[in-house]
Amino acid sequence: MKTLFLFCLLTGLLGLTTRGYAQFPTAKAGRYGVFVQMDNLLHGPRYVLERLETNTRSANTGWQPVYTTDEPPRSADVLLSRLTLLTRKNPLYELPTDSLTRLLFDRYVNAATADSLEAYRWNPQYLEAFGLGYLDTAVVQGRRYDYRIRPLNAGGDGASRSPVTVTVPGSKPAVQSHSLRHEATGSVVKITYHLKRHTPDLAGVKVLRATYAQTDFADCGANWGFVRGKKDSVFLIVTDDNVRRKMLYQYVVIPIDILGNEGQPSDTLTVANLRHTDALPTILSVKAQSVEASQAIRLSWQLSSTKDLRSVEIWRANRFDGPYVRYGSAAPTDTVFMDTRVEPIEGYYYQLRPNGTCDQLSASVRVPGMLKASRPAVVAPSFLRVSEVRDTLRFTWQRADFDTRGYYLYNSTDPQTPMQPYSGLIESRDSVITYAVPMRDLALSTGYRWAVAALNTSYNQGPLSNEVHSAMRLPERVPTPLNPVVLRQEKGILVVWDNMKDIDTYITGYAVYRQEEKGNETEVYRQRSDEPARNAYADTTVQAGKRYTYRVKAFRFDQKESAFSTTATFFQPLPPVLPLRGVKVLTSSQGVRVAWDEPIDQTLDKIVVYRYTDKTERPRLIGTLPGRQTEYLDRDATPGIAYYYTLVAVQTDKRESEPTDPIGVEWR
Repeated sequence: MKTLFLFCLLTGLLGLTTRGYAQFPTAKAGRYGVFVQMDNLLHGPRYVLERLETNTRSANTGWQPVYTTDEPPRSADVLLSRLTLLTRKNPLYELPTDSLTRLLFDRYVNAATADSLEAYRWNPQYLEAFGLGYLDTAVVQGRRYDYRIRPLNAGGDGASRSPVTVTVPGSKPAVQSHSLRHEATGSVVKITYHLKRHTPDLAGVKVLRATYAQTDFADCGANWGFVRGKKDSVFLIVTDDNVRRKMLYQYVVIPIDILGNEGQPSDTLTVANLRHTDALPTILSVKAQSVEASQAIRLSWQLSSTKDLRSVEIWRANRFDGPYVRYGSAAPTDTVFMDTRVEPIEGYYYQLRPNGTCDQLSASVRVPGMLKASRPAVVAPSFLRVSEVRDTLRFTWQRADFDTRGYYLYNSTDPQTPMQPYSGLIESRDSVITYAVPMRDLALSTGYRWAVAALNTSYNQGPLSNEVHSAMRLPERVPTPLNPVVLRQEKGILVVWDNMKDIDTYITGYAVYRQEEKGNETEVYRQRSDEPARNAYADTTVQAGKRYTYRVKAFRFDQKESAFSTTATFFQPLPPVLPLRGVKVLTSSQGVRVAWDEPIDQTLDKIVVYRYTDKTERPRLIGTLPGRQTEYLDRDATPGIAYYYTLVAVQTDKRESEPTDPIGVEWR
């Protein structure tokens, strides 16, 4: 039933949000004009409504009076006459009924505000009849207007209230409509929509219909009405009885508010207008069988008839609960479909979906199918290779056969031991396969031989490939030599450290590094590969008086070396220079003669002679002699003076002996 009053009464009973005492005037634009509400107070003052186009405003000019509110209606007949006349202004206004008008007038007489009119407090037709508003139809679409009001009283015009601005046409209603269900009997199509965010000023809907693939959407004149649901929900019921049987229709509804503003269109709904007896044939049976000779699954079915049947769609999934995808199509008279794109021992699920002239039958039951394993595996993978890359064994080989599903990697540590599976199934259908094995997963100090075998789609395993070998895995680090010490020998020294082969049997030798005091560290020894590993080094080149520091490294045949060991130090001080012995002082006519025994150390560089006249006096150097000389004549001595002499032996490296005890003499 197309009626505004039904929806107004419905929304009023739903208890939608009240406006309360809003700031007036208020204005809302629409397709059929601008409605301005001047007050909410019944039996209140009268007003003059003025209008101004916003692009023609100037100071204190440009405002035009457009309406003066009527006196309040004095009877129900006056109210009925006003409502009837107002229907000419807006095609969405409804002709009033006598009973409803008298009911509202009785409520109006005893009410103070428009809120007491319940659902009709939103209706512009009734607000204008009661003298609270005005629908201004003398506006131009696409323009903006300002409206203001001023009270009309016996003493003259009152002050104007703040103007409101409105643009023509107004905003779209926020109502959203979604189709819930539909039914078609062949002569009538009935659709139920759920309305979201419905508003009190919603006047109705426009129902558009198109014949599928034949006509465009147009107003079909279908009947509609609103129904209240649970929890304040509202539903729209559309009934279209101007339809033909066995036709495919599409529907769209557009909500319209009381001023003619159209909202967002609903989703497009496609309906096949069929009676129950016009339904598509029934699927009586569906079977799926394995056909090993054709390497296929045979899907067969039986229908009750082929009347009005266009095709039978085959949908397939890898799981029972889907998702199912359209896989193929068969003619209406076909009853068999061969699926050759299948793998043995792989589960598939099928559904049939017959298509009729106007509609599609519901999907059939889901039928499982599987191709039995039937193909033997006779071809081995080829060109197996292995390489070591960054502590990883990288295997590569070529595909065994066209129906290969995957591969197993085998290995063994003993040539006499049968190979055992090392990996799980390596799924791959590429022409060249690569597989990596981290060396940390392999046992230390163990060599391996490897091979691969293919598994086909019938889950049959083929022969092993050619064998490849991988070198044994060594520890990542070479142990550092421990506890280096220096031992003296008759000639030179001996550097000794712990034998690290007890820890790592793959150590092949050691390198010894030496650093002299204030010098650079150099490698003084590296064991040759043909020598047995030994944990000692003899250094016969050391010299007394020099400090030496030693460090050791161990290395393996794979060129990896350990870290430096701790240091061991050697220092042998030089022997002291022996003082001269048998020193004698004699006087002669030529001077004072100083004599001493022949030096024990035959490597002396020189002998220096000191003299002083007083024991408190600092000795003065008076002579320097060769290291083998045994006497010295002091010709500079002066008679009558007592002299004291002391001798110091000096080595070639400038080391000096202790001075001899001073011996004194007086030359007369």
